[in-house]
Amino acid sequence: MTTESTYPTMLAPETIQTFREKGFVLTENVFDTLELARHASGVDREVANRTSTDKRNIHEKSIYEQSFIQCMRLWETSPDVRPLTFHAGLAGIAAQLLDVSSVRLWQDQALYKEPGGRQTDAHQDQTFWPIGEVPLVSAWIPFDPIQRSNGAMAYVPGSHKAGPLRPVDITHSTEPHNILADPALNGVSPEWVSVDPGSVVWHSGFTVHQAAANESDGARRVFTVIYFADGFRRMKDWPVFPLDRARVSVGELMQGEGLPVVWPVPDPLPEPPELLGQSTGPQHVTGE
Repeated sequence: MTTESTYPTMLAPETIQTFREKGFVLTENVFDTLELARHASGVDREVANRTSTDKRNIHEKSIYEQSFIQCMRLWETSPDVRPLTFHAGLAGIAAQLLDVSSVRLWQDQALYKEPGGRQTDAHQDQTFWPIGEVPLVSAWIPFDPIQRSNGAMAYVPGSHKAGPLRPVDITHSTEPHNILADPALNGVSPEWVSVDPGSVVWHSGFTVHQAAANESDGARRVFTVIYFADGFRRMKDWPVFPLDRARVSVGELMQGEGLPVVWPVPDPLPEPPELLGQSTGPQHVTGE
């Protein structure tokens, strides 16, 4: 296994401090052009495979589906995506940002915002899951140049320090409330972040963020990997696919099938779980 002294990408102290203060940070040149193209091709193929039977145009889809095409846990069904999900450089950066020695995978997912795709409502990620305040960070990996006009992300600086706020129903099964008006945010405006391919944006599980609509003629292709610190326990009993599949009860350590350690990098890499979730969209129940 790799160790703390062998991070493929060593972060500058200023980068880590920015993440701690703002709740998000951009790391440049994590991937070279050829490597990123190889990873993008693998994700493209798996997204195409999972969505091959969906012939609807964007206006025929639900409000949530108009925000993005969502495919979770691609590493479990695609050997081509596996090297990206278990990328040592990404996992090492996650360990440094979280300031922990061991990191586990929560999930990976592709979020492809189609041309004409609507904005993604401002929200926190971590309040969707019964995991309490475990240190958690997301890597947002674009395969194309991203600006506000084609679906860039915006983050409320320092919002992670407010901790868990009222969850936002981004699925629109109920009317989502405006988290940006929460008094805990003190009226701070979101900061839009443009990203070039090869760079990665990281945000804390409690950082309030949103994405712009895609006004371009091409898809906004983004892959994300979510990491959490090892050694923490499930806090609530409401259903959630990763913990229910691994049969993790309230009070038990969050580990097991589908929740592998990614830093230090395991050798060999873990095998995919036998029980798979839905091919697209959010996963509310175990299995399909």
